[in-house]
Amino acid sequence: MILTEQYLTHRQYVRRHNISLMQLHEFNHKLLAHLLPEFLTDAVQYHSTINNKPTLQVNIRERFKFTTEISMCMLFDDAVSDALVIRLYHDAQLAELIYSNEFEKQFRQMGGKVDIKNQANLRYSQNCFLNKWLIYLLENQFNSKTWIAIK
Repeated sequence: MILTEQYLTHRQYVRRHNISLMQLHEFNHKLLAHLLPEFLTDAVQYHSTINNKPTLQVNIRERFKFTTEISMCMLFDDAVSDALVIRLYHDAQLAELIYSNEFEKQFRQMGGKVDIKNQANLRYSQNCFLNKWLIYLLENQFNSKTWIAIK
């Protein structure tokens, strides 16, 4: 996670206004509704490219009746960013960042023990980061109309 002054200011704003983790999940779902294509069931991978900006890639990892798990990453000329794995809960209209790098994924799969308070802070911080990142993408003209399905 990139700890920039802008991110830290956003996190402080969220904390100061007593925005709960559940409210962040709800807001992230609304932002994703504006960002993602409506036809997420047609293909497994989507690309969105805006003039002179890196390509945003979305992979559908799992689809179920009430949930969809996606991964989002940026494709640069010579590198790929870490994927953010996001779970969308369709019935509750929530979106939660599950993990943001490969280490967290492997740590969870291996049954890593974590401090509960630390884990709660990490979830809150990660979802603040997701919220800020989604706002950034929408402000930079990524939207539901810019996607190309890759079959």
